[in-house]
Amino acid sequence: MHSLIRLVTIVAAVGLVAACAQPADPAPAASTPVPMSTAGWRWESFGGVEVGVPGDWGWDNQALRLGAWCIKPGNHPPAVSRPGAPTPAIACGVDQKGPPAETLIENTGWTVGFNRTEKADGTDQEGDRTTVRLDGAEVIIQAPKEWRDRIAATVRRVDVDHAGCPTTHRISSGPDLRPSPPADIAAMRGVTSIAVCKYPVPEVGSARSPAPRLLSSLRLDGAAAVAEIRQIAAAPVGGGPDNPADCVPEVAHGDEIILLLVQSATGKAEVTMRYAGCIQNGFDDGTTVHKLTPGGVGPLIAGPNRVYGGFSGHQEKTDMLLPHD
Repeated sequence: MHSLIRLVTIVAAVGLVAACAQPADPAPAASTPVPMSTAGWRWESFGGVEVGVPGDWGWDNQALRLGAWCIKPGNHPPAVSRPGAPTPAIACGVDQKGPPAETLIENTGWTVGFNRTEKADGTDQEGDRTTVRLDGAEVIIQAPKEWRDRIAATVRRVDVDHAGCPTTHRISSGPDLRPSPPADIAAMRGVTSIAVCKYPVPEVGSARSPAPRLLSSLRLDGAAAVAEIRQIAAAPVGGGPDNPADCVPEVAHGDEIILLLVQSATGKAEVTMRYAGCIQNGFDDGTTVHKLTPGGVGPLIAGPNRVYGGFSGHQEKTDMLLPHD
């Protein structure tokens, strides 16, 4: 926690913007002011809202961190936890008196989590938890009160987030959609940045209103962006790995997709990475589908875009997707 305490430095409101913002076009639309004392923080995005967190916080599996916390109870390092893997069928803290056990930092550690909600905008307090609801998204903040208040004050609605990812995108609304207009990834030159946007994909035949919203994002700039495009272009043509016999058609494409919004001297382009289902896995630029490879996948599922499970498991795919720490 010592590194967190060092962050308590009084700076102007512009501090978080300078520390968190990376070049993005268009810029996020904030609905609340950024608070003071946030030098060195970063933005985390989910479902059309962003929240500022200390820059040295890690990432974790929300199913374990806040759901089945009693599997690994204790004051874990501070982390942003996202839904993804199913919560284990275990009841934690059912006999505890007072605030629910899952709202206490002695059980979960400091964390910020996310969910979708149908409840009206507002703020609730329970135990060591503050829950901020805004525009259909829920931000769960679990920390000592001073930190909860500071983090809660950063929550804002966005149409395009800090990484350059729009809250909604057509690519997540249909399992067979491909990037349009198509772009040949092997012909891209002068790549400057990639916004890496993870979206949910509805089950075939399910209701699609409201539109699926962004789950997480990250950004690659400069040499990292160039290296990523080279890795994808060098991957074998043909897509995969696939395992069609393991899925019914309604869920064969999986429930998540990653979209790459590429900026280069040859213009803007879209590339998708399908990885969560049994068919059509791979990198798709609209003209050619390349196979998933560890070198291509790794930078796209780092940090906020970590994958915790819930996809159809082919061993080769599992090894490159799931975190090993």
